Amino acid sequence: MSSGPNRTVRIILWGSSLPALLAASFLYYPWAFGRGPVMCPLPLILGIPCPGCGITRSLACVTHGEFARAFEYHAIWPALLAYLGALWIYKVLETVRGEPPKWPTRMIARVALIGLMTFWAVRLVWFFTHGGLADMARDNLFARLARLFS
Repeated sequence: MSSGPNRTVRIILWGSSLPALLAASFLYYPWAFGRGPVMCPLPLILGIPCPGCGITRSLACVTHGEFARAFEYHAIWPALLAYLGALWIYKVLETVRGEPPKWPTRMIARVALIGLMTFWAVRLVWFFTHGGLADMARDNLFARLARLFS
């Protein structure tokens, strides 16, 4: 007896996961641009942008057809969306066929990781050469706590 959901349920779950993510991004759009709480640990603790900072807002823009604005929040959103789409297709095919497709998954993941880390390095260089130290000093956890208790 196998544990977990049966094959049909898994197909439905994987098949609806990417459309559900895009629908959530579409619905999140009205709240994406407010001054909400910082949830990402790197900006919260260190005050520096993480590799994915802006992806949620970028996807919210994409689902509303604002592609140019999406680039303002995260420059490599098309590559990340393509990667998510490829992962989604892979998992749907694996679930439907019962075996994983013969894709070079390690190479794809390695290229995606190197691309994201290269983007982050460029983003950090830009951040620190455009007043990032002042932002970092103001936005890190210790500065936030000092403001809270003063």
